[in-house]
Amino acid sequence: MDKEAVREELNKIRAEIRSLKSDFNSKRNEKEAHFVKGEEYSNEINSLYEEVKKIESEHNLDKINSDLESSKKEYELLKSDLETLESKFKDMKKDYSNTNYNSEKPVIKTISIDKAKKEIKQLDTKLQTQVLSLDKESEIIKKIAELKSMVGVSSKDSSDSGNDEFKDMKKKLNSTRKKFYSFEKKIRSLYKQIRLISKEKKLKYKEIDSLRALKKEAFESFRSSKSVYSGVGKNLKDLFKKEEEILISLGESVVQRRKTADKNLRVKQKEAEDNLLKKGGTLTTDDLLLFQKNK
Repeated sequence: MDKEAVREELNKIRAEIRSLKSDFNSKRNEKEAHFVKGEEYSNEINSLYEEVKKIESEHNLDKINSDLESSKKEYELLKSDLETLESKFKDMKKDYSNTNYNSEKPVIKTISIDKAKKEIKQLDTKLQTQVLSLDKESEIIKKIAELKSMVGVSSKDSSDSGNDEFKDMKKKLNSTRKKFYSFEKKIRSLYKQIRLISKEKKLKYKEIDSLRALKKEAFESFRSSKSVYSGVGKNLKDLFKKEEEILISLGESVVQRRKTADKNLRVKQKEAEDNLLKKGGTLTTDDLLLFQKNK
C-alpha cells in the first residue's frame, strides 16, 4: 500500500477517533449524571430517616413504649386479682343470699316473690359477669335492694349492709376494679399515641420507598451506561493502537509528533518573551497565553 493510501486510511481512523471521542465524552457525562442522581436520592433517603428519628424523639416514643410495657404488666396482675376477688365475692354473696331467703316471704300484690327472686338473680348475675360503669352498678344494686325489700328482706338484715366482712370484700373489689379500669384506659391512650406517631412515620416511609425505587433505577442506569462507556473506551483504545501502527509504518510516531509539537511551542514562547523585553513591543493575546503557560 502506497503512502497516499496509508495516509487516507490514517485520516479515516482519525475521523473515527474524533467521532468516538465525542461519543466517549457524552457517555462519560451520562454515566456520571446517573451516579450523581443516585447519590442525591441516597442523601434524600438518609434525610428522611433522620426525620423519622426526630418524630420519635419529639413524641417521646421510647418513653411511651416503656410506659406501655409496664402498664400491661400491671394490668395483667390486676386482672388476676380482680378475677380472684370476683369469685370470692360471688361465693360470699351466694351464701348470704341463701341465708336470707330461707324464711317464707309475704305475697306482694304488685309482684310475686318468685318473680322478684328471679329478677334479683338476673341482676346479680349481670352485676358479677359484665363490665359496668359505676353509675350503672349503683343503679343495679339499688334495684336489687328494692326487690329484696318487696320480698321481706330488710336493708338492716341484708348481706351487703349488715356484715363487715361482706362490706370489706365489696370495698376491696370496687377498689381493684377502679384500678383495673384505670390501667385499661391508660393502655388504650398509649396505643392511640403510638398509632398517631406511626401514621406520621408511615408518610415518611412511603416517601423513602418511592426514593428507593428511583435510586435503584438511577444506579441501574449508571451500570448500564458505564458498560457502554467502557465499550466505547475499548474501541477508542483499539483505534489509537491502529493509528500508532500506521504512523510507525510511515516512519513517524505519536511520541515523535508530540516532541515536534513541544519544540514548536517552545519557539513561540521564546518569541513571546522576546517581544515582551523589546522596548515598545506589544504582546498579542496568543503571546500572553503562551507566556503564561510557560510560566
